[in-house]
Amino acid sequence: MRVVIDHVAGSRRGQRQEFPTTMRVRFGRHPDCEVSFDPHRDIDASSRHAELRAAPAADAGWVLVDLGSSNGTYVEGHRVTETAVTHGVALSVEFGPGGPRIRLFVGDDAAIESLPPAPVEPARPPWLTPAIGAGIALVLLVLLLTRC
Repeated sequence: MRVVIDHVAGSRRGQRQEFPTTMRVRFGRHPDCEVSFDPHRDIDASSRHAELRAAPAADAGWVLVDLGSSNGTYVEGHRVTETAVTHGVALSVEFGPGGPRIRLFVGDDAAIESLPPAPVEPARPPWLTPAIGAGIALVLLVLLLTRC
């Protein structure tokens, strides 16, 4: 059994990480996290955002727990504080709205091999956000000048 993390969006998009199910997996911008996001580009993720750990009941599987993050943890589009992770079921997890997104999967070798490729979002051009901001500023300036 292994934990598979496919990075769908964020600075690590297109990358895959695998971990044994015998350990916890921490997510965040802090370098000590097993799944460490870029501290400068993935700012929607907290330094210690969430953790995948064994469920409290024996043989109950795993649970993804938000660690009190600033922007929340979203599983399949819904904000969660804690959610069960079922063996063989892929989950879409987003760390803050618009933050890094992963596909989380726990399974054996056969299930991992049959897993379809993760969807990878195209990267936004680095000029897009400043261009939108400049466009809004220009519209506001024109509106201000027309009222004078």
